[in-house]
Amino acid sequence: MLKTFLSQAIAAGLAVLVASAIMPGVRVRKGNTAIGIAFAFALLNLFFGWGVRAVLAVVLLPAAVLTFGLPYLVLGLLVNTILLYVTDKLIDDFEIKGFWPLLGTAGLISVAAWLLPRIF
Repeated sequence: MLKTFLSQAIAAGLAVLVASAIMPGVRVRKGNTAIGIAFAFALLNLFFGWGVRAVLAVVLLPAAVLTFGLPYLVLGLLVNTILLYVTDKLIDDFEIKGFWPLLGTAGLISVAAWLLPRIF
């Protein structure tokens, strides 16, 4: 569990730093804020991620039955988007303006969280 938490925190921190460098709607005011963002996102994912995932799985169930489970392919991205939005509202020095930068940053977090354990 600790390894998963640290992996999520590192992935979130790196993805937010990359997103703030390449996306115009993502802003991190201080360098130390990225560490806070990483741990806040990882804690939210640890304590609330399973609940958000369960609620979305039930909501997406009719569409999943009709499309043979295709909505579940983007379930992790949706969960990361919701948790990143909450992280944005919790941390003052972190700002995401608009839906597309939010979705792009959540996508970077999803890719980094998938890739990081496979590298190390």
